Amino acid sequence: MVSEKIGFGNVTSTLKTMKIIDTEKKISVLIVEDDLLIQKIHKVMMTKFGTEVQLATNGKEVVDLFLSGASFDLVLTDLEMPIMDGIEETKQLRSMGVTSMIVGVTSRNQDSEIQAFMNAGLNACYVKPLNAEKVTVVLNELKNI
Repeated sequence: MVSEKIGFGNVTSTLKTMKIIDTEKKISVLIVEDDLLIQKIHKVMMTKFGTEVQLATNGKEVVDLFLSGASFDLVLTDLEMPIMDGIEETKQLRSMGVTSMIVGVTSRNQDSEIQAFMNAGLNACYVKPLNAEKVTVVLNELKNI
């Protein structure tokens, strides 16, 4: 196996490290982010981990996707978005019975804001941007569910 270095933020990982999350079925990920640059960074990151990625730009799109029958193993969602924010989106998904892992990704780092986001029904919350270390933790946790 090639051990090519890939750096994201302050964390440098290797492809060998990324392979620990291999599963027989590709993990489906919905990235919910209105900032197109962050959306692209997160998409590239998740693709490097071998996941199938779909994009949405606000919480209403996510709720509509699930109402139409779509499902995802993992939803990575921003807190602040137009039309419907991550808190309302997460509350609606949980009230609909959605059991997917929902992970908040936010630029906010105040404990009270993160706690409010968590209380909506998140499984975890991270400060942007995601990096290889955070993604590895999330995907390994998802594998253990």
